[in-house]
Amino acid sequence: MKVRTARTPARAGLAVAVAAVLLTSACGNKLDGKSKPAADAAGGESLLAAAKAEGEVDYYETWGEGEPQNKIFAAEAKDFTAKTGIKVNIKVLGRAAAKTLDTDIASGAATPDLMDSGTDHIAADEALKVPGYLDDVTKIPVPGEDGKTIGDVIPANVLKSATDKDGHLTFVPHTVISTAIWYDAARFPDVAADPPKTWSDFTALLDKEKAAGKTPIAQDGLVNFYNVYWFYWLMMRYGGPGSLEALATDPAAWDKPATLQAAQAVAQLAKGGYFENGYMGTKYPAAQNDWAQGKEALNINGTWLPSETHPQASADAKPGSFQFPTVPGGHDSVEVGSLGWGLPAKAKHPNAAKLFLSYLVQKSVIAQIGTAALNIPSRPDCPAPPELLQAQQAVVNATETNATYDGATANSKWWNDVLLPLDDGLLGGKITPQDFVAQGKKKTQDALADS
Repeated sequence: MKVRTARTPARAGLAVAVAAVLLTSACGNKLDGKSKPAADAAGGESLLAAAKAEGEVDYYETWGEGEPQNKIFAAEAKDFTAKTGIKVNIKVLGRAAAKTLDTDIASGAATPDLMDSGTDHIAADEALKVPGYLDDVTKIPVPGEDGKTIGDVIPANVLKSATDKDGHLTFVPHTVISTAIWYDAARFPDVAADPPKTWSDFTALLDKEKAAGKTPIAQDGLVNFYNVYWFYWLMMRYGGPGSLEALATDPAAWDKPATLQAAQAVAQLAKGGYFENGYMGTKYPAAQNDWAQGKEALNINGTWLPSETHPQASADAKPGSFQFPTVPGGHDSVEVGSLGWGLPAKAKHPNAAKLFLSYLVQKSVIAQIGTAALNIPSRPDCPAPPELLQAQQAVVNATETNATYDGATANSKWWNDVLLPLDDGLLGGKITPQDFVAQGKKKTQDALADS
């Protein structure tokens, strides 16, 4: 399973990465809310002078050699050196290093000035005191863009995804990641013209497919963090952002109406016969490949899905997506996660690294995230590939957003030991919504008592 995160080596690793979390960074001296900005980050000449005095940037990269991102960033590093005289030393560690880089930095075994980072690693890396803050970086002008700053070219919705709970920017995003429900517009032009907007619209589509003798949803049921997409999203609709995360820290949150409502809707899917036969035993990537081949209509997944399944898709396939349907009186948030670059708190050349960041976010560089890496660029003036345009527009136009899995994976032991097993029981039809809520509350109480 390929993961579209900078530090996860394989899709199977996302269970660990999402539950254990990716990597944050910045360039303050310590993670205490009092870190000092680099020499006049907003003042181009002062920052340039400070950067030139440092003379180099050490970038520890966890993209693999030859991956599109590796090529894009290496080319810009060469151009940066040509224009500034500041050397960029890129150490390509590869994706396997994602598992150890943060602990190596915390112990002093690794000392990068720049590192690959992402939304789902913020909490874990802060626990290791790896990152500092990058709040001042948003004021740095982007070269050749008429005085526009980093904060001007990357929208607030995307910057928020790189921000910690205290409001500090922990990395600068280059790629947006999100979750949606996927279909093939070549097979479903009616869905492309008018995608289901409400839960009743959605279930009506499922019933229509089922009545036609087709399987509505492809589900790789042995991947528990895919299974939980349904409950997670229904919590975002009934309870809104923060409601799923609250289940990990407040047993009383299990008693709120939204929790039972979300569980009942998951049970509705399980009882409806909308998944392939034996779906809870389906081994990745069988279900998503079946979806790509047109054997099932829909698949809930991340924005990496079109490129991941491209080899299995027919030549005329036109992957498209729509946002998770709304519920009466509920919320309409959009998931916004991101990948980017962070500066460790112990960076030796923070000013040079910050200046390099201003070059990395130029339109000519970020545009290649869409054209070469086939992902969603962090800048809205850089279009995503056609199959991701709907997801990109949802992010750009969102008035309410939530983090990937609502940030609940930060409580990794609860996530893995409490929620995921219970959710598998619920989606698999083994426990009732009422049992799910009762057991969830009790197990959360026990987990908190033991912590």
